[in-house]
Amino acid sequence: MNRREYVNKLESLRLNKSCYRVISGGVMLLYGLRDSTADIDIKVKPAYFEKLKTTFDFKKSSKYPDLYEIDDDIEVKVSDFNDDDTRFIGNYPVESLEMTLEWMLEHNRPKDQQKIKIIQKYLQNNK
Repeated sequence: MNRREYVNKLESLRLNKSCYRVISGGVMLLYGLRDSTADIDIKVKPAYFEKLKTTFDFKKSSKYPDLYEIDDDIEVKVSDFNDDDTRFIGNYPVESLEMTLEWMLEHNRPKDQQKIKIIQKYLQNNK
């Protein structure tokens, strides 16, 4: 999905902006570092996840133990996060590029190698 589709779908969730943040490919999309992403990945605080259970029908993901799916293209990671690592792009709370890069380097997945280079170049050019 492109940026407009992504933002429209994210808005349709009507999430409390203080209790979630965009992670993974959505961070790069919102920063303008990629043109599209396959899905929406968000991180929500555990207490907020409990509230969301009354609104959404979550399915446990087979990928990671703390990952849930709302539908085919929305994945939710349940985890506390430090608000200091959150940036706002427009109205959207996103994980910092530094945190995104750290996660990608830690997991070192082949599909992230090009993304790592893009983020590193962006951070170097925007110091």
